[in-house]
Amino acid sequence: MILTRPNHIKIYGHRGARGDLPENTLDSFEFLFENKITAYETDTLLTKDLVPAVNHDFRLNPALTKDSKGNWIEDDDIKIFDLTYEQLFRFKIGSIDKKSKYGKRFKNQKILGEKNIPKLSDLLELTSNNISDNLIINLEIKSTPVEKNLTPPPNVMARLIVDEVNKTDLKYKVIYSSFDWRVLKEIKNIDPKISRAYLTSDLRGIVNNKSPWLDFIPLYDSDSRELPRLIKALGGKAWHPKSKDINKDMVKISHEEGLAVNVWTVNEKYEMFKMIEYGVDGIITDYPLRLKKLCEDEGINWF
Repeated sequence: MILTRPNHIKIYGHRGARGDLPENTLDSFEFLFENKITAYETDTLLTKDLVPAVNHDFRLNPALTKDSKGNWIEDDDIKIFDLTYEQLFRFKIGSIDKKSKYGKRFKNQKILGEKNIPKLSDLLELTSNNISDNLIINLEIKSTPVEKNLTPPPNVMARLIVDEVNKTDLKYKVIYSSFDWRVLKEIKNIDPKISRAYLTSDLRGIVNNKSPWLDFIPLYDSDSRELPRLIKALGGKAWHPKSKDINKDMVKISHEEGLAVNVWTVNEKYEMFKMIEYGVDGIITDYPLRLKKLCEDEGINWF
């Protein structure tokens, strides 16, 4: 599976193309394929009846979600794991409430109308119809070690989601990622050859700490080789840090350890330039066409 290519940037559409179309809708991913973007990042979690669904949050987001009558939901505590997929299907996500704090971030996002929260199998079917040599699916498994009753146990999640992917012809096109490193450990237990990317955010918060997000593995110096070495020792293929958490030296160290570095979520041109200058392998962005144009205008290789 292609994770990196020397002197090239891999463009990953974030939740499809969140800046242009409603996030995690099938239309948003179709938009990528139509524009020759062959990689995406998306999120999956499980419903009450253990159906893998494509959604970022553990709870339905009122800024993104309408009820069956077409009204914005007001309850911000509707848990995905409390709903069967049939119940989840009744909610609509084809637009964003541009009056909300969240919606104001994406003022130019297109309105699609009524769209359903897709099953992971729906997205995989669409992707199979658009398969290519350069296709990469960064599948983030949503799990938390700090709040109960939002997901099944990590081993159950890992098994059900890997099994869903393995029903398709995309097995070798997927790299699994998670902030909850317990999930990645369970995927490794299923098959250590499965590609895994270790997500991190706010390195200061996990340094000098046995963080539950890192499965209580201690870290002491975020600016040293320790984190890339740890990920490599765990069998990781890639490190997926928040872009503001890294510098050029950390990218160099990661490459010395044989890790690809794919950063999130990079939307402004100046930040895109900075990440390219740092030598990262992939950029996860809400505006993949903006990054594509920047690369083409500046003669930067991308794939």
